[in-house]
Amino acid sequence: MTGLDGIRAFAVLAVMGVHQEFGWLPGGFYGVDAFFVLSGFLITALLVRELAGTGTVRLGAFWARRARRLLPALVLLVVVVGVAAAVDPSLLGVPSLPGLAATLFYSANWYFVGQHVNYFAVFSAPSPLLHTWSLAIEEQFYLVWPLVVLAVLAAGRGWRRGRRRDPRRGGREDHRAPLADPLSPGDPLAPAGGLRRRVRWLLAVTVAGAGLSALWMAHLAPGGGAPGGADPARAYYGTDCRAQAILVGAALALLLALRGRPAGRRTRRVVGGVAVAGAAGTVALWRLVPETSWLAFHGGFLLAALAAAAVVAQVAVAPAGLVSRVLSLRPLAALGRISYGVYLWYWPVTLAVSEDRTHLEAYALFAVRLAVTVGIATLSYLVVEQPIRQRRVSWKVPAVAAPAGLAAAMLATAVAVPAAATVPVPSARVLSAADHPTKVLLVGDSAAGSLGVGLGQLASRYGIQLMNDGDPGCSLSVDQMMKTLWYTLPPGRPCREGDPAALLARWRHVVDRYNPDVVVYLGRSDLLDQQVDGRWEHIGQAGFDRYLAGRLRQGIGVLGARGATVVLLTSPYYDTEDTPHPPWPEDQPVRVREDNALLRQVAAEADRATVARAATGPAAAAVASSGSGRQDPKVTVFDLGGLVTPGGHFTSVLGGTTLRCADGVHFTAAGGAFVARKLLPVLVAAGRAHHREHPGGRWPGTPPPTTPAWWDRLPCG
Repeated sequence: MTGLDGIRAFAVLAVMGVHQEFGWLPGGFYGVDAFFVLSGFLITALLVRELAGTGTVRLGAFWARRARRLLPALVLLVVVVGVAAAVDPSLLGVPSLPGLAATLFYSANWYFVGQHVNYFAVFSAPSPLLHTWSLAIEEQFYLVWPLVVLAVLAAGRGWRRGRRRDPRRGGREDHRAPLADPLSPGDPLAPAGGLRRRVRWLLAVTVAGAGLSALWMAHLAPGGGAPGGADPARAYYGTDCRAQAILVGAALALLLALRGRPAGRRTRRVVGGVAVAGAAGTVALWRLVPETSWLAFHGGFLLAALAAAAVVAQVAVAPAGLVSRVLSLRPLAALGRISYGVYLWYWPVTLAVSEDRTHLEAYALFAVRLAVTVGIATLSYLVVEQPIRQRRVSWKVPAVAAPAGLAAAMLATAVAVPAAATVPVPSARVLSAADHPTKVLLVGDSAAGSLGVGLGQLASRYGIQLMNDGDPGCSLSVDQMMKTLWYTLPPGRPCREGDPAALLARWRHVVDRYNPDVVVYLGRSDLLDQQVDGRWEHIGQAGFDRYLAGRLRQGIGVLGARGATVVLLTSPYYDTEDTPHPPWPEDQPVRVREDNALLRQVAAEADRATVARAATGPAAAAVASSGSGRQDPKVTVFDLGGLVTPGGHFTSVLGGTTLRCADGVHFTAAGGAFVARKLLPVLVAAGRAHHREHPGGRWPGTPPPTTPAWWDRLPCG
């Protein structure tokens, strides 16, 4: 069915998309569940058909077919990865020998559970075989599920192939087969009573298993109350947790087998409506539910499986339906046919065809990666997979080549492991483990707080724990009243009018307790007209510049007191309320330029002071921090302004992404995610030394959400 190939195509594109970190596709990882649903449906349908037709399942033949289908391409991948690791360890990274063995023996998912690997920290010292966890789950299903089906359906055998009892005549009648073939729903077949009852039992077991699997995932996930604390890796990779999608597909196959007659017009309409709802639900999950959402591990994966099953149902029952016709388009069908190879190769290609190597970004980079992946997958399909699957190659060739290739891969990996220790890895890939994230504290006013919404959506993918402490009006310069156009207003909490020490006191408390590795500061309010010692002043005036520079030095001293790197974000250009010219005073480009020049000046002074103190020797450094455990702060500047307002002028849309809210000041969630892809790798690199040498610390109380409570009041929808 070409429609099933279309489902595979969309699923693999979604998985690829989430690893390109498109801000509009945070839930693309649910594409794996579509694969699981398809596997459960097809394998169960084939098993039921064989059992109904022959009275048994030839397990050896079944497993041999699966091996011919899956192993050749996987062996080729492992060989290429091993050789690449030996030739150039920085190209793909080097898998560990246990990890490589776990891939070959289809237990990679449990290996990653044991290593507490965060799948969503995609640049976190990645293994080129990270994606094989899902192949392991499918293979484990292929090994166990036929035994379950055979045990339930063949036990006792109160029915026999091709015959069933006729209670009216007390004799037997011949029939073609006792159950409908779920893959051929248009061919009505009469069910035998004994087998039909057992299929119902198996269906009940399958549905119950899917529900229990979803509940078990929710229990193990964050917020689930598992003893010893949550383990996201266990909830994500565990076969028992991910079985829910496979069992949903299996349940669909059993339901169609029990139906036993072709679908009428009314049934096709109902299934068509359900399929449209399923497609819409799939898009909604991919678009709106990231892995950080509570829903993801508390029913989200089950919803994704049910939505995918609704689409599969129409392809099986009504191939002429709308959704089925869309999925049967030739480009999708062609991509779906090689989807196994595309899935195998997309991740190594993503690592090799990097932004640093190609100097491409976003969609151009994705297009190149997709083209390379499809090219490799097509060659694998034509030269390796199909000849072996169709037995056009003598069994002696793979029987000799596969062990030789695997031995070469293991040897190459063993050689590459010590070599890799001396190879510098790009900073964006060397991140903390999932259970020891790089701790980043974001401070400043509402501009910082709004930026933190999008940063928070991607933070976990980079191995970062983000604390968004941006508060309206709380930039370093705000002391008394401030003015926006002709409106005057006091600073917000925790900035208190007339008490410039209040904000620094709060920051000192947070830094002492949380011990961040990196602190990021952004202050839009520094551009506003403000009262300083009873006078209205602004950036660019000598007195205000001296005042702001002093406050920046104080803030850096507090924020970097425990060794964290302080990252100052330059101001972008603003266009408040999208007003016509002339701009509001705080939106004047000259103020942005003055502010950014002052930030760079203070950062350079801080670096020179640190170097000077270090040059005087350990004794002077000890005196500088004696009695307080304080350290000289490290300060750097990240050019946020140049990133989001290139060319020196305001823009709200860049590269197809709406960066700013309607007020021309705050960042949309998509805008924050746009910045995250550039900023977060820098933060990880900046905080690496402190993260390694000064562990410990925690957020005082319950960590706040990265989306502030006041976010909904902004015009960012």
